[in-house]
Amino acid sequence: MIYHKTIVCILVLCLKITPGFGSETHLLNPPANLRCEYRTNPLGIDAKNPRLSWEVRSGHRGAKQSSYQILVASSYEKLGLKQADIWKSGKVASSQSIQIEYQGKPLESGQRYYWKVRTWDQSDHPSEFSEAAWWEMGLLEKKDWQGRLKE
Repeated sequence: MIYHKTIVCILVLCLKITPGFGSETHLLNPPANLRCEYRTNPLGIDAKNPRLSWEVRSGHRGAKQSSYQILVASSYEKLGLKQADIWKSGKVASSQSIQIEYQGKPLESGQRYYWKVRTWDQSDHPSEFSEAAWWEMGLLEKKDWQGRLKE
């Protein structure tokens, strides 16, 4: 009888000190390798609705993305405060993590945009947001090209 009580006490103690046991388990790490039009922090993007991509990462076998949320801001500071003044995708139920078309406010020539993304796993647990990334728009309209011929 004492032997059984000892084993039960040891098991209970082990379960209490085992990290993550009994707490919400997050299978997904923050997304990584953020890309815009297949490039990391690109300059001169000429697509009016650039495509965004990221890698889903997890240390758990079988973990997968079930949803995502993208935030885009006009400054790094605003993005850090989660003040996405350009686009907030909201939570999108999708396992897609490549070629997500930007759907926010119209983008302006020569402007830099900062973005980050978070994902949810198959149990609907969110990851942390990714590190910030950015892209810079090229010249989109003929009127944006300014120059003079030298005589």
